[in-house]
Amino acid sequence: MPQLFPGLSSDNARAVAWLMASSVVFVGLELAGKQLIAEEGMSPVQLLWIRACVTATAIPFLMRCSPLVVVRTRHPGKQISRSLLIAVASLCFFSAIAVVPLADAVAIVFVSPIFLTAIAFFFLKETVGWRRWSACLVGFFGVLLIVQPGLGVRHWMYLLPLVDALASAIYVVLTRMIGRDDSAWTSLFYSVAASAILFVPAMFWFWEMPTPQQWVLLGAASVFGIVAHFCHIRAFSQGEASLLAPLSYIHIALTTVAAYFVFGTLPDALAALGMVMIVGAGLYVLHRETVRRGRPRPVATPGV
Repeated sequence: MPQLFPGLSSDNARAVAWLMASSVVFVGLELAGKQLIAEEGMSPVQLLWIRACVTATAIPFLMRCSPLVVVRTRHPGKQISRSLLIAVASLCFFSAIAVVPLADAVAIVFVSPIFLTAIAFFFLKETVGWRRWSACLVGFFGVLLIVQPGLGVRHWMYLLPLVDALASAIYVVLTRMIGRDDSAWTSLFYSVAASAILFVPAMFWFWEMPTPQQWVLLGAASVFGIVAHFCHIRAFSQGEASLLAPLSYIHIALTTVAAYFVFGTLPDALAALGMVMIVGAGLYVLHRETVRRGRPRPVATPGV
């Protein structure tokens, strides 16, 4: 692996490879979800419930341990809160892509570092300088260019990825709080637990027997989700966050290219400019975090 990235240490080279793999597989998950919801007409609730049940069931087998080991946590309150937040984030994201172009939705979600800055200032009482606030303002205008409020050309569901971004930002804060005590697999299990449990009553209204093609897409989405999260965990467990976090933004480019080839959609000029502004603002926030602390905040992937 190091020969692929000659300027990096062995661990960092492997971490970059794991991160690139996770970005590619996350795009596969998003494409499968978009196909199921926008093209096949499946309810986002049904998609999330099936995927959550498959993931929660698979984790103990992947860990080769008892389910009791997986659910054991030193932070039950924070884990439950994380689980509820990611359930909300996922529901918002997959509901949005029924009408919102995939690349637009993913770009809006990547405004999460800006929400992290606001959370750090208002709730964690951290000092935030004018440079980071300026970057947040640029990112905010980037979101406006994508959403285009008041122009009558965007669906109200363009706001749902913003809710996803906010929920994902709080989710990241809680994940950092428990990261030293709970294993990554335990945190991943709790991340899907809320969807598996809370969406059960909704199945009485939303359940429709999937067609053979839908079962294939559901299976693909479940496998993509497990593999993507596994690769993401391996990346950040081996490599330096200051190296990996900025590379997460390649996700937007990969999604844009994949959405064009699969669905024939491209962002319009204003949305493309907004994406550039969001990426630039996010990278600058990460840079300032590196300067201030020596490590950046992680970049949240869409709530998938």
